[in-house]
Amino acid sequence: TDISGKETRIQLDTEDVLTTENTIVQKMEDLKTAQELLDGALKRIEDLTPTCVDTGMSFEARVAKREEEVVALKNALCILDAEGVEADCQGQ
Repeated sequence: TDISGKETRIQLDTEDVLTTENTIVQKMEDLKTAQELLDGALKRIEDLTPTCVDTGMSFEARVAKREEEVVALKNALCILDAEGVEADCQGQ
């Protein structure tokens, strides 16, 4: 009985080892996929950073340009406002 118990224990331990090895293989594949996604995202961020961060314009210049764009958009809205429903366009 002692030998059969040990043989059963060996069989169960062998099955546990195989299950663990399969789990490790799957987790390594998942890690590789996640690392590839991370590398791609980091590359994308690296490519976008100069566009988003360094505009070459001072804050004041950006604000002035934005204000000019708002004025131009309001003028365009008034031109398109044939029915006169926009309050900003009254009297133009």
